[in-house]
Amino acid sequence: MKQTTKFYITSFLKNQTYFTPILILFLQASHLNYQQIFWVFTIGSVFSFILEIPTGVFADLYGKRKSIIFSKFGIFLSYVVFGFSTNFLMFVIAQLLFEFGNAFRSGTESAYVYDYVDQKTKLSYTEVKGKQKFWARIGESLATALGGYLAVKLGYNWVFFIAALPAFANFILALMWEHIKEREGKVSLKLSVQHAKKSFCQLCKNIDILKITLNIMIFTAVLAAMNKFIQPYMIDAKIPVEWFGFIYAASLALTAIAVRFSYLIEDKFGKKTTINFLTLTAAIPAAIIGFKFVSIIGVILFFLIVIIENIRSPIANNEFHSLVESEERATVGSVLALAKSLGKIALLPIAGYFADIYSIYIAILFLAVIIVVNGILFRLKTKTQTQETLF
Repeated sequence: MKQTTKFYITSFLKNQTYFTPILILFLQASHLNYQQIFWVFTIGSVFSFILEIPTGVFADLYGKRKSIIFSKFGIFLSYVVFGFSTNFLMFVIAQLLFEFGNAFRSGTESAYVYDYVDQKTKLSYTEVKGKQKFWARIGESLATALGGYLAVKLGYNWVFFIAALPAFANFILALMWEHIKEREGKVSLKLSVQHAKKSFCQLCKNIDILKITLNIMIFTAVLAAMNKFIQPYMIDAKIPVEWFGFIYAASLALTAIAVRFSYLIEDKFGKKTTINFLTLTAAIPAAIIGFKFVSIIGVILFFLIVIIENIRSPIANNEFHSLVESEERATVGSVLALAKSLGKIALLPIAGYFADIYSIYIAILFLAVIIVVNGILFRLKTKTQTQETLF
Protein backbone atom coordinates (compact mmCIF):
# COMPACT_ATOMS: atom_id res chain seq x y z
CA MET A 1 0.00 0.00 0.00
CA LYS A 2 1.36 3.43 -0.92
CA GLN A 3 2.11 5.78 1.96
CA THR A 4 -0.09 8.47 0.41
CA THR A 5 -2.96 5.96 0.48
CA LYS A 6 -2.24 5.39 4.18
CA PHE A 7 -2.48 9.16 4.67
CA TYR A 8 -5.96 9.16 3.16
CA ILE A 9 -7.14 6.11 5.13
CA THR A 10 -5.76 7.68 8.31
CA SER A 11 -7.71 10.87 7.61
CA PHE A 12 -10.85 8.84 6.91
CA LEU A 13 -10.54 6.84 10.14
CA LYS A 14 -9.49 9.66 12.47
CA ASN A 15 -12.65 11.58 11.64
CA GLN A 16 -15.02 8.71 12.38
CA THR A 17 -16.27 10.94 15.19
CA TYR A 18 -19.82 9.75 15.75
CA PHE A 19 -20.12 12.14 18.69
CA THR A 20 -19.61 15.31 16.62
CA PRO A 21 -23.31 16.25 16.26
CA ILE A 22 -24.13 15.71 19.95
CA LEU A 23 -20.96 16.53 21.93
CA ILE A 24 -22.19 19.82 23.41
CA LEU A 25 -25.64 18.33 24.04
CA PHE A 26 -23.95 15.46 25.91
CA LEU A 27 -22.12 17.92 28.16
CA GLN A 28 -25.33 19.90 28.74
CA ALA A 29 -27.21 16.67 29.50
CA SER A 30 -24.53 16.01 32.14
CA HIS A 31 -25.55 19.31 33.79
CA LEU A 32 -22.64 21.49 32.60
CA ASN A 33 -23.38 25.14 31.79
CA TYR A 34 -21.66 27.06 28.97
CA GLN A 35 -18.84 28.32 31.18
CA GLN A 36 -18.11 24.79 32.45
CA ILE A 37 -18.29 23.41 28.90
CA PHE A 38 -15.85 26.01 27.64
CA TRP A 39 -13.59 25.41 30.66
CA VAL A 40 -13.35 21.71 29.78
CA PHE A 41 -11.87 22.74 26.44
CA THR A 42 -9.84 25.58 27.94
CA ILE A 43 -8.17 23.28 30.50
CA GLY A 44 -7.45 20.90 27.65
CA SER A 45 -5.89 23.77 25.70
CA VAL A 46 -3.68 24.68 28.68
CA PHE A 47 -2.46 21.08 28.84
CA SER A 48 -1.89 21.12 25.11
CA PHE A 49 0.02 24.39 25.48
CA ILE A 50 2.38 22.74 27.98
CA LEU A 51 2.94 19.66 25.81
CA GLU A 52 3.30 21.20 22.35
CA ILE A 53 6.99 22.16 22.38
CA PRO A 54 8.24 18.99 24.15
CA THR A 55 6.26 16.75 21.78
CA GLY A 56 7.50 18.71 18.76
CA VAL A 57 11.10 18.38 19.92
CA PHE A 58 10.50 14.67 20.51
CA ALA A 59 9.22 14.31 16.94
CA ASP A 60 12.13 16.17 15.35
CA LEU A 61 14.82 14.43 17.38
CA TYR A 62 13.41 10.94 17.94
CA GLY A 63 11.17 10.55 14.89
CA LYS A 64 7.88 11.93 13.61
CA ARG A 65 6.57 8.41 13.02
CA LYS A 66 7.02 7.42 16.69
CA SER A 67 5.25 10.59 17.75
CA ILE A 68 2.30 9.83 15.48
CA ILE A 69 1.97 6.32 16.93
CA PHE A 70 1.74 7.77 20.48
CA SER A 71 -0.84 10.22 19.19
CA LYS A 72 -3.19 7.61 17.78
CA PHE A 73 -3.18 5.56 20.99
CA GLY A 74 -3.82 8.60 23.21
CA ILE A 75 -6.82 9.66 21.14
CA PHE A 76 -8.27 6.13 21.19
CA LEU A 77 -7.99 6.05 25.00
CA SER A 78 -9.65 9.46 25.36
CA TYR A 79 -12.77 8.29 23.49
CA VAL A 80 -13.13 5.35 25.87
CA VAL A 81 -12.89 7.64 28.91
CA PHE A 82 -15.38 10.10 27.39
CA GLY A 83 -17.84 7.22 27.07
CA PHE A 84 -17.65 6.58 30.81
CA SER A 85 -17.77 10.27 31.83
CA THR A 86 -20.69 11.65 33.84
CA ASN A 87 -19.42 14.87 35.47
CA PHE A 88 -17.13 17.87 34.96
CA LEU A 89 -14.00 16.22 36.40
CA MET A 90 -14.33 13.10 34.27
CA PHE A 91 -14.84 15.18 31.15
CA VAL A 92 -11.70 17.15 31.98
CA ILE A 93 -9.69 13.91 32.35
CA ALA A 94 -11.03 12.64 29.02
CA GLN A 95 -10.15 15.94 27.35
CA LEU A 96 -6.64 15.85 28.83
CA LEU A 97 -6.10 12.42 27.32
CA PHE A 98 -7.33 13.70 23.98
CA GLU A 99 -4.98 16.68 24.14
CA PHE A 100 -2.10 14.34 25.06
CA GLY A 101 -2.70 12.39 21.88
CA ASN A 102 -3.36 15.48 19.82
CA ALA A 103 -0.14 17.16 21.03
CA PHE A 104 1.92 14.30 19.58
CA ARG A 105 0.03 14.69 16.29
CA SER A 106 -0.44 18.43 15.76
CA GLY A 107 2.34 19.96 13.74
CA THR A 108 4.10 16.60 13.58
CA GLU A 109 1.68 14.82 11.24
CA SER A 110 1.63 17.77 8.85
CA ALA A 111 5.44 17.93 9.02
CA TYR A 112 5.70 14.19 8.27
CA VAL A 113 3.36 14.55 5.28
CA TYR A 114 5.27 17.60 4.03
CA ASP A 115 8.62 15.82 4.34
CA TYR A 116 7.34 12.60 2.77
CA VAL A 117 5.85 14.47 -0.20
CA ASP A 118 9.04 16.50 -0.58
CA GLN A 119 11.37 13.46 -0.35
CA LYS A 120 9.47 10.68 -2.11
CA THR A 121 6.83 12.08 -4.49
CA LYS A 122 6.33 14.70 -7.19
CA LEU A 123 2.97 15.75 -5.73
CA SER A 124 2.35 19.13 -4.12
CA TYR A 125 1.79 19.29 -0.36
CA THR A 126 -1.45 21.25 -0.81
CA GLU A 127 -2.81 18.58 -3.18
CA VAL A 128 -2.05 15.76 -0.75
CA LYS A 129 -3.31 17.77 2.23
CA GLY A 130 -6.45 18.69 0.29
CA LYS A 131 -7.12 15.01 -0.45
CA GLN A 132 -6.54 14.22 3.23
CA LYS A 133 -9.13 16.85 4.15
CA PHE A 134 -11.45 15.35 1.53
CA TRP A 135 -11.27 11.86 3.04
CA ALA A 136 -11.47 13.31 6.56
CA ARG A 137 -14.70 15.06 5.66
CA ILE A 138 -16.09 11.93 3.97
CA GLY A 139 -15.31 9.86 7.07
CA GLU A 140 -16.77 12.48 9.35
CA SER A 141 -19.89 12.91 7.21
CA LEU A 142 -20.61 9.16 7.28
CA ALA A 143 -20.06 8.96 11.04
CA THR A 144 -22.03 12.08 11.88
CA ALA A 145 -24.92 10.97 9.66
CA LEU A 146 -25.40 8.15 12.15
CA GLY A 147 -24.29 10.04 15.27
CA GLY A 148 -27.52 11.82 16.14
CA TYR A 149 -29.63 8.72 15.47
CA LEU A 150 -27.32 6.47 17.52
CA ALA A 151 -27.31 8.98 20.38
CA VAL A 152 -31.10 9.02 20.55
CA LYS A 153 -31.41 5.23 20.28
CA LEU A 154 -28.42 4.09 22.39
CA GLY A 155 -27.52 7.08 24.56
CA TYR A 156 -24.93 9.83 24.21
CA ASN A 157 -22.10 7.86 25.79
CA TRP A 158 -22.34 4.98 23.32
CA VAL A 159 -21.32 7.11 20.36
CA PHE A 160 -17.90 7.54 22.01
CA PHE A 161 -17.45 3.78 22.40
CA ILE A 162 -18.35 3.33 18.74
CA ALA A 163 -15.88 6.08 17.74
CA ALA A 164 -13.13 4.27 19.68
CA LEU A 165 -13.19 1.38 17.18
CA PRO A 166 -11.87 3.27 14.11
CA ALA A 167 -9.53 5.21 16.44
CA PHE A 168 -7.94 1.91 17.47
CA ALA A 169 -7.72 0.83 13.80
CA ASN A 170 -5.90 4.10 13.10
CA PHE A 171 -3.38 3.28 15.82
CA ILE A 172 -2.67 -0.08 14.14
CA LEU A 173 -2.30 1.62 10.73
CA ALA A 174 0.19 4.14 12.18
CA LEU A 175 2.49 1.24 13.06
CA MET A 176 2.77 0.59 9.30
CA TRP A 177 3.75 4.11 8.21
CA GLU A 178 7.00 4.31 6.24
CA HIS A 179 10.23 5.67 7.68
CA ILE A 180 11.44 8.96 6.21
CA LYS A 181 14.80 10.71 6.27
CA GLU A 182 15.07 12.59 9.53
CA ARG A 183 17.75 14.00 11.82
CA GLU A 184 20.75 11.73 12.21
CA GLY A 185 23.13 11.46 15.14
CA LYS A 186 22.97 11.13 18.91
CA VAL A 187 20.40 13.16 20.77
CA SER A 188 20.56 14.63 24.27
CA LEU A 189 18.63 16.90 26.60
CA LYS A 190 21.04 19.76 25.85
CA LEU A 191 20.58 19.25 22.11
CA SER A 192 16.81 19.14 22.59
CA VAL A 193 16.81 22.49 24.42
CA GLN A 194 19.10 24.05 21.81
CA HIS A 195 16.91 22.70 19.02
CA ALA A 196 13.72 24.11 20.58
CA LYS A 197 15.41 27.48 21.13
CA LYS A 198 16.64 27.63 17.54
CA SER A 199 13.17 26.76 16.19
CA PHE A 200 11.46 29.34 18.40
CA CYS A 201 13.94 32.03 17.36
CA GLN A 202 13.32 31.19 13.72
CA LEU A 203 9.64 31.94 14.25
CA CYS A 204 10.20 35.13 16.24
CA LYS A 205 12.78 36.64 13.91
CA ASN A 206 10.92 36.01 10.67
CA ILE A 207 8.03 38.45 10.27
CA ASP A 208 6.37 36.28 7.60
CA ILE A 209 6.31 33.18 9.83
CA LEU A 210 5.16 35.22 12.84
CA LYS A 211 2.34 36.87 10.90
CA ILE A 212 0.96 33.62 9.43
CA THR A 213 1.23 32.02 12.89
CA LEU A 214 -0.82 34.78 14.54
CA ASN A 215 -3.32 34.73 11.67
CA ILE A 216 -3.85 30.97 12.01
CA MET A 217 -3.90 31.17 15.83
CA ILE A 218 -6.73 33.69 15.99
CA PHE A 219 -8.81 32.17 13.20
CA THR A 220 -8.51 28.68 14.72
CA ALA A 221 -9.51 29.95 18.18
CA VAL A 222 -12.56 31.73 16.78
CA LEU A 223 -13.68 28.64 14.86
CA ALA A 224 -13.15 26.45 17.94
CA ALA A 225 -15.50 28.71 19.91
CA MET A 226 -17.98 29.07 17.05
CA ASN A 227 -18.30 25.30 16.64
CA LYS A 228 -19.49 24.95 20.24
CA PHE A 229 -22.60 26.98 19.42
CA ILE A 230 -23.81 25.02 16.37
CA GLN A 231 -25.80 22.42 18.32
CA PRO A 232 -27.52 24.90 20.73
CA TYR A 233 -28.33 27.04 17.67
CA MET A 234 -30.00 24.07 15.95
CA ILE A 235 -32.05 23.48 19.11
CA ASP A 236 -33.16 27.14 18.92
CA ALA A 237 -34.05 26.56 15.27
CA LYS A 238 -36.28 23.67 16.46
CA ILE A 239 -34.44 20.96 14.54
CA PRO A 240 -34.89 17.44 16.03
CA VAL A 241 -31.72 15.91 17.49
CA GLU A 242 -32.22 12.84 15.27
CA TRP A 243 -31.59 15.07 12.26
CA PHE A 244 -28.40 16.65 13.61
CA GLY A 245 -26.21 13.91 12.19
CA PHE A 246 -27.72 14.11 8.72
CA ILE A 247 -27.31 17.88 8.66
CA TYR A 248 -23.67 17.54 9.74
CA ALA A 249 -23.16 14.82 7.14
CA ALA A 250 -24.59 16.92 4.30
CA SER A 251 -22.46 19.92 5.24
CA LEU A 252 -19.35 17.79 5.62
CA ALA A 253 -19.92 16.17 2.23
CA LEU A 254 -19.99 19.65 0.69
CA THR A 255 -16.89 20.53 2.70
CA ALA A 256 -15.13 17.41 1.38
CA ILE A 257 -15.80 18.46 -2.21
CA ALA A 258 -14.55 21.99 -1.51
CA VAL A 259 -11.31 20.96 0.21
CA ARG A 260 -10.63 18.23 -2.35
CA PHE A 261 -9.92 21.00 -4.86
CA SER A 262 -8.53 23.66 -2.52
CA TYR A 263 -5.13 23.37 -4.20
CA LEU A 264 -6.72 24.59 -7.47
CA ILE A 265 -7.89 27.76 -5.69
CA GLU A 266 -4.36 28.23 -4.38
CA ASP A 267 -2.89 27.70 -7.86
CA LYS A 268 -5.22 30.26 -9.42
CA PHE A 269 -5.18 33.05 -6.85
CA GLY A 270 -2.07 32.34 -4.76
CA LYS A 271 -1.79 31.31 -1.12
CA LYS A 272 -1.75 34.72 0.51
CA THR A 273 -4.57 36.24 -1.54
CA THR A 274 -6.77 33.21 -0.84
CA ILE A 275 -6.03 33.26 2.90
CA ASN A 276 -6.76 37.00 3.16
CA PHE A 277 -10.03 36.73 1.23
CA LEU A 278 -11.37 33.68 3.11
CA THR A 279 -10.50 35.18 6.50
CA LEU A 280 -12.69 38.25 5.99
CA THR A 281 -15.39 36.30 4.14
CA ALA A 282 -15.96 34.11 7.22
CA ALA A 283 -17.01 37.18 9.23
CA ILE A 284 -20.09 37.79 7.06
CA PRO A 285 -22.17 34.68 7.95
CA ALA A 286 -20.95 34.94 11.56
CA ALA A 287 -22.25 38.51 11.82
CA ILE A 288 -25.63 37.55 10.30
CA ILE A 289 -26.07 34.74 12.86
CA GLY A 290 -24.89 37.07 15.64
CA PHE A 291 -27.77 39.42 14.95
CA LYS A 292 -30.07 36.59 16.08
CA PHE A 293 -31.04 35.28 12.67
CA VAL A 294 -32.55 31.91 13.67
CA SER A 295 -33.67 29.52 10.92
CA ILE A 296 -32.51 26.62 8.79
CA ILE A 297 -30.74 29.25 6.65
CA GLY A 298 -28.73 30.18 9.74
CA VAL A 299 -27.64 26.55 10.08
CA ILE A 300 -26.42 26.70 6.47
CA LEU A 301 -24.50 29.88 7.30
CA PHE A 302 -22.88 28.16 10.29
CA PHE A 303 -21.63 25.34 8.10
CA LEU A 304 -20.53 27.80 5.42
CA ILE A 305 -18.04 29.08 8.01
CA VAL A 306 -16.86 25.49 8.56
CA ILE A 307 -16.38 25.05 4.79
CA ILE A 308 -14.38 28.27 4.59
CA GLU A 309 -12.14 27.10 7.43
CA ASN A 310 -11.52 23.74 5.76
CA ILE A 311 -10.58 25.35 2.45
CA ARG A 312 -8.37 27.88 4.20
CA SER A 313 -6.58 25.42 6.51
CA PRO A 314 -4.44 23.40 4.03
CA ILE A 315 -3.50 26.56 2.15
CA ALA A 316 -2.48 28.36 5.36
CA ASN A 317 -0.54 25.28 6.51
CA ASN A 318 1.26 25.14 3.17
CA GLU A 319 2.22 28.82 3.46
CA PHE A 320 3.49 28.20 7.01
CA HIS A 321 5.54 25.08 6.20
CA SER A 322 7.03 26.63 3.08
CA LEU A 323 8.70 29.25 5.31
CA VAL A 324 10.28 26.72 7.70
CA GLU A 325 13.40 24.59 7.28
CA SER A 326 12.80 20.82 7.21
CA GLU A 327 14.72 19.85 10.37
CA GLU A 328 12.86 22.45 12.44
CA ARG A 329 9.51 21.81 10.77
CA ALA A 330 7.91 19.61 13.46
CA THR A 331 9.15 21.79 16.34
CA VAL A 332 8.12 25.05 14.68
CA GLY A 333 4.89 23.30 13.72
CA SER A 334 4.40 22.56 17.39
CA VAL A 335 5.00 26.24 18.15
CA LEU A 336 2.11 26.89 15.75
CA ALA A 337 -0.02 24.33 17.58
CA LEU A 338 1.05 25.93 20.86
CA ALA A 339 -0.08 29.30 19.52
CA LYS A 340 -3.44 27.74 18.58
CA SER A 341 -3.79 26.46 22.15
CA LEU A 342 -2.91 29.89 23.53
CA GLY A 343 -5.58 31.46 21.33
CA LYS A 344 -8.17 29.02 22.64
CA ILE A 345 -7.06 29.58 26.25
CA ALA A 346 -7.64 33.31 25.79
CA LEU A 347 -10.86 33.17 23.76
CA LEU A 348 -12.92 30.17 24.92
CA PRO A 349 -13.61 31.39 28.49
CA ILE A 350 -14.66 34.80 27.15
CA ALA A 351 -17.03 33.23 24.63
CA GLY A 352 -18.49 30.97 27.34
CA TYR A 353 -18.95 33.93 29.68
CA PHE A 354 -20.75 35.98 27.01
CA ALA A 355 -22.99 33.01 26.18
CA ASP A 356 -24.00 32.47 29.84
CA ILE A 357 -24.36 36.14 30.84
CA TYR A 358 -25.87 37.46 27.62
CA SER A 359 -26.62 34.89 24.89
CA ILE A 360 -24.91 32.71 22.33
CA TYR A 361 -25.75 35.38 19.74
CA ILE A 362 -23.80 38.10 21.52
CA ALA A 363 -20.91 35.65 21.81
CA ILE A 364 -21.08 34.87 18.07
CA LEU A 365 -21.21 38.58 17.19
CA PHE A 366 -18.12 39.12 19.34
CA LEU A 367 -16.35 36.32 17.44
CA ALA A 368 -17.29 37.92 14.11
CA VAL A 369 -15.58 41.14 15.20
CA ILE A 370 -12.45 39.16 16.15
CA ILE A 371 -12.37 37.62 12.65
CA VAL A 372 -12.43 41.08 11.06
CA VAL A 373 -9.71 42.40 13.36
CA ASN A 374 -7.56 39.37 12.54
CA GLY A 375 -8.08 39.84 8.82
CA ILE A 376 -6.96 43.46 9.02
CA LEU A 377 -4.10 43.29 11.54
CA PHE A 378 -2.52 40.11 10.21
CA ARG A 379 -3.25 40.46 6.52
CA LEU A 380 -0.54 38.69 4.53
CA LYS A 381 1.39 40.80 2.05
CA THR A 382 0.95 39.42 -1.44
CA LYS A 383 3.59 41.30 -3.39
CA THR A 384 7.09 39.86 -3.84
CA GLN A 385 9.46 41.37 -1.36
CA THR A 386 12.66 40.70 0.50
CA GLN A 387 12.29 38.80 3.74
CA GLU A 388 11.68 41.04 6.71
CA THR A 389 12.95 40.40 10.21
CA LEU A 390 11.92 41.70 13.57
CA PHE A 391 15.46 41.80 14.99
